[in-house]
Amino acid sequence: MIYLDHAATTKPTKPAIDAFLRCAENFANPSSLHLGGIEAEKEIAAARKVLAGIVGAKPSEIFFTSGGTEANNLAVFGGAKKHKGRRIITTRGEHPSILEPLAKLRGDFEIVYLDSFDELQKALAEPTCLVATHHVNNESGGIVDISAIGNLIKMASPATLFHVDAAQSFCKMPIDVNAAKIDMMSISAHKIGGFKGCGALFVRNGVSIPPMIFGGGQENGLRSGTENVAGIAAFAAAAKDFWQNQRKHLDHVLELNNKFCQIVETTDGININNTNTSPYILDLDIANIRSEVLVNALSAKGVYVSSGAACSAGKKLKNSPHTETALRISFGADNTLEEIDKAAEILLETIEVLRKSVRIK
Repeated sequence: MIYLDHAATTKPTKPAIDAFLRCAENFANPSSLHLGGIEAEKEIAAARKVLAGIVGAKPSEIFFTSGGTEANNLAVFGGAKKHKGRRIITTRGEHPSILEPLAKLRGDFEIVYLDSFDELQKALAEPTCLVATHHVNNESGGIVDISAIGNLIKMASPATLFHVDAAQSFCKMPIDVNAAKIDMMSISAHKIGGFKGCGALFVRNGVSIPPMIFGGGQENGLRSGTENVAGIAAFAAAAKDFWQNQRKHLDHVLELNNKFCQIVETTDGININNTNTSPYILDLDIANIRSEVLVNALSAKGVYVSSGAACSAGKKLKNSPHTETALRISFGADNTLEEIDKAAEILLETIEVLRKSVRIK
């Protein structure tokens, strides 16, 4: 198997596994007052401090969730319902966990979809409660200048909340929530070597949003439910390891990305979309071959890639920036140059075979 679908999920790292197993041994509820509960709560506090430190936040501004999807939902619904203004600004290229909550708010709120953030200042002329965008697009890898956007928002409309979906950029790119004037930011464990089912939402101190889940009042009342202690500890361990090796990982992934492009770029009918994109994600457009067909053909040969967001596979999302011939290659720190050579070779061979038999009509 050659795994090139790291934007969908990543293999848990050894530090994450070690942290998970350590916490699995102490299975106490972190809300319990006995020694076991206190130790479990210490694990959560330590994890909160690690994640906060990576983005320049305070530990009290990190709230653990079941993943990036819940964090995005909490930010969108909370940001819309708690603050003044009936307008929400976003783009059509957002993750479904942003677009679908916004669709639920349509009617009560005016949802403005920008084609470019060059239009943002004009859009902010009307009272706006929330601006929501990704940092790195999960399908194309396109990078949004969140610092420029955040500072523009706070100059033009200080009361407007700014939410960033950083699932694809956390630990892979520097993020300073203060410099970028971010009010809320979603992150996800399994995108950086943690486990599925764990994420977090940064909420700036002073920003008040209502909870969606009610119960025991965990996470300072914002997200009730017994915390996933093992998942949270693993998240922090994966993040700490990834961040400490961020430069090394980036250099390696850049080499992998460049190598792949060099092999396929001279082939007719392959368009590489790599202008202002994260090196972790390579977006290709393969003329005359449906991406689902190509993904399945490559899978049969042991090369795992994607046609877009894994969470929306099999669904045609009208707001997706991807075309029906788009292919997403996403690299990881454990991929090798030998794998890239082999995967690119298999891709070109598969394209040649499919073009003789399967074409878009």
